[in-house]
Amino acid sequence: MDQKELREWEAKCIQEEPPACRAGCPLGVDARAFVLAMGRDNPRAAWAVLEKTMPLAGITARLCEAPCEKFCLRKDLGGPLAIGLLERSCAARCDTRAKILRLPARPKKAAVIGSGPSSLAVAFDLGKKGYPVTVYHLDTAPGGWLRDLPDEILPARVLDEEIRILESLRVFFAAAESLDLALIEAHPADAVYIGQDDHTDPALLAALGKADARTMALEKPGWFTGGAVPCEFRFIGALSHGREAATSMDRHLQGASLTASRVFPRSGHTDLFTNLQGIRPEPRIVPAPPGGYVPQEATQEASRCIDCQCLECVRHCVYLREYGAYPKTYARRVFNNSAIVQGARQANKFINSCALCGQCEVLCPNSFSMADMCLDARRQMVREKRMPPSAHWFALEEMRSARSEGALLAHGPGQDKSAVLFFPGCQLAGIRPDQTARLYERLLELEPATGVWLDCCGAPAHWSGRTGEFSGLCDDLRQLWEQSGQPRILAACSTCLKMFREHLPGLEVLSVWIFLAEHPVKGTAAPGLPLALSDPCTARHDGLTRAAVRALLEKAGQPLAPLPMSGELTECCGFGGLMDSANPDLARKTAEARAAQSDDCFLTYCAMCRDQLARTRKPVLHMLDVLFPDAAHPAGEPPAGISTRRANRRRLKNDLLSGCGRPPAPAAPWESLPLSISGPVAELLEKRRILEDDLRRVLFRAKESGEYFTHGEDGREVASARLGEVTFWVEYRPLDGGSEILNVWSHRMRIGKEGA
Repeated sequence: MDQKELREWEAKCIQEEPPACRAGCPLGVDARAFVLAMGRDNPRAAWAVLEKTMPLAGITARLCEAPCEKFCLRKDLGGPLAIGLLERSCAARCDTRAKILRLPARPKKAAVIGSGPSSLAVAFDLGKKGYPVTVYHLDTAPGGWLRDLPDEILPARVLDEEIRILESLRVFFAAAESLDLALIEAHPADAVYIGQDDHTDPALLAALGKADARTMALEKPGWFTGGAVPCEFRFIGALSHGREAATSMDRHLQGASLTASRVFPRSGHTDLFTNLQGIRPEPRIVPAPPGGYVPQEATQEASRCIDCQCLECVRHCVYLREYGAYPKTYARRVFNNSAIVQGARQANKFINSCALCGQCEVLCPNSFSMADMCLDARRQMVREKRMPPSAHWFALEEMRSARSEGALLAHGPGQDKSAVLFFPGCQLAGIRPDQTARLYERLLELEPATGVWLDCCGAPAHWSGRTGEFSGLCDDLRQLWEQSGQPRILAACSTCLKMFREHLPGLEVLSVWIFLAEHPVKGTAAPGLPLALSDPCTARHDGLTRAAVRALLEKAGQPLAPLPMSGELTECCGFGGLMDSANPDLARKTAEARAAQSDDCFLTYCAMCRDQLARTRKPVLHMLDVLFPDAAHPAGEPPAGISTRRANRRRLKNDLLSGCGRPPAPAAPWESLPLSISGPVAELLEKRRILEDDLRRVLFRAKESGEYFTHGEDGREVASARLGEVTFWVEYRPLDGGSEILNVWSHRMRIGKEGA
C-alpha cells in the first residue's frame, strides 16, 4: 500500500466525519463530546471541550444561540438536544478558566477596530498565535454591546475576566474618540480588522469596498471585516466572522493563500451516517426554574444524546471490535505495517485475522471492504517474504493433503464419461463423509452420468495471499475439468462455488442446493422445532442458492426461526479467511457471537460453519441432516477434529473407489500404528494443530531408525522427526502393539543436523 492507496482507503471511511451538531456549529465546537460529558455528570470535562474550540468560552457559552440544534438528529425523536441550555448550565458550574499557553511574540502586528464579539474573537485567535494585537474601542471599557447585557445573562465579572485573558495574550486595548480611517492611518498595522458589530464609521467600510463572504477579506490587501449578522444568530454569527477573519489574517501575515487547503464552516453538512433504527423518541427536558437547568436536569437532558457515529461495520463484526478501532485507522495500521523496513510488524496478526467475509462492505455506506484491504496486504507480505510462516501453515497443509491423498476424480459406476461432476469440497468430505456419499447416491439417481470430484478449490491459498500457488492450483483444476470433457459442476460448498465463479471463468458450476430444489429430496422436519438458518458468509451475494435452500426446507416442512443477521448481512462463523488458523481465540469469539443470536437450534448448509458453531456447544444441524434423515447426525454432535477430517477424506475416497469397482488407494506403512490418546492430549493436539498422522510418522521413523530417547525409569520415550518445515516431538509410553501418547509439541527452528 502506498500513500495514494492509503488516502483512497481513508476517504471511504466516514467515521471521522463530524456529527451533524458539530458540522452545524459555525465555530466547529465538538457538541457531541460536550453533551456526552454532561450526560456523565462531568461538567469539568464538558467545559474543557468548550474551551478547546470556543473563543472567549466564558462569554460564548452563556450567549451562544446554538444553531447546532437545528441539525441535531434528535429533532424528530423527541426534539433536538437543548445544547444552548446545557452550555449555560456548564458555564454556571465551571468558572475556572484553563491556562492558555502564551507563544513567543511574532514580529508582525494586527489592529482591530471595534470591541464587539467579532473583534474580540479576532483578538483572541491572533493573540493565541503570538501576534501582538491592538483593539481600538469607543467606550471606557471594551466589549461593545456586550456591556449592555443584564448581569443575569452575562455577568460583568465574566466579561472582565475574558478581557484580562486577552490582555495576557498580548492584546492591548486602546480607547479612541472615533473608529475611522484616520485612526488606522495614525497607528499602522500589518493586518487590520474592522468589526461591524460595534460603532464603526460607515464611511470607513464604504471606502474599503466589498468583503469576501468566506475569507472576510476586503478589496484592500491586509484589511478584513465582519460582524454584521442577522438577529437570529447575532452573537455566534459575529464570532464566526471573527474566527474566519483571524484565520485569513494569519495566512496574510505569513504570505500564504487565504483559501488553499482551507476548511470553511460546514453549515451543517456532513457525510457521517448514523443509523436511527431502534432509537426511541424521548421528550426534551424542560427546566423547572427560570434560570436554566439544575445539575440533575442537565444530566437527564444530555443523556438523550444519540452519540451520532457510523460504526455500522464495527457493531456487527467481532474482528473489528477486537482491535478497538474502525476501518480508517485500520488502513493506517496496514500502511504503517507495510512501510516498516526493519523491526517487528505489529499489524501482521491483525491483517491475518480478518475473515474476509465481506459483511463490512455491505454495511458500509461507502462500501469499505476490509476483506480487499487485508487480502491485498497479505499478498504484499507474501510477495516481499514478510508473511510469518506459522500464520496459515496448517490450513495450507490441509489444502495440499486434500489435493493429493484425499483427491479423486471418477466417473459414475458403469460410466465412461460424466455429464455432471459432483464437487463436495474438502470440508464436507472431511466432516460428513457418510452424508457426502449419501448425497452422491441421490445425484446418481437423478443423473446416472454424474461423476465425483474430491479436491480442494484452493481457498486457503487464495485467502493466505499466495497468488502464485493459487494461480497454479486454478490452472490444475481447469486442466482436470477439461480432461473430463468439461462437464457441469455441482458444488456443495458455497466457498467452492464462489472460488470457481470468481477465479475459473468458463466452468459451468451450479450449487447442488439449486439442483436439488429442482429435484427435491423428501426430508423430515422436526415436529414443532424451528431452526435458525445461518447462511455461510460466502453465500452472501448468492441469492439464488440462499433461495434454493429455503425452498428445499419449505418443501420438507421445516419451520425456520428468524436470525437477526442473515442473507446479505450474514455473519462469519470464524473459519473464513483463515481466521481460525491465524487467530484461534478470535475465531472462537466470532463463533460464540454468532451462536448467541438465537436460542433455537441452528441449521446451516456449510460443513465448516456447522463445526465452528458446534465448538461453542450450540446445537447445530447441517442441511443434509434434514434432507437425509436416515443419515442424520445429532444436533449436539461435537465437531470433527483435524485428525478425523484427514482420515475421513481418505475413507471417503476409498469408499467411492470401491463403488466404482476400483481398488483402494495404498495405505502408508505408518497409518496402521495404533495410538492411545487421552482427552487432554487430544485437546492439545487440536490446539497445537498436530495430526495423529504426524505422531504415527514420528513413531514409525523412531522404530525404523532406533533413534529416540528413553526418559527416566518408567518406560517413557521421546522421539522427533522433521516433517516438511516442522519438527514434531512426541513423548509416549510403548504399549503392546501401540503407544500411549503423553505429550506433543512442534517447532520450525532447525536443531543440529536438521540445519545441515
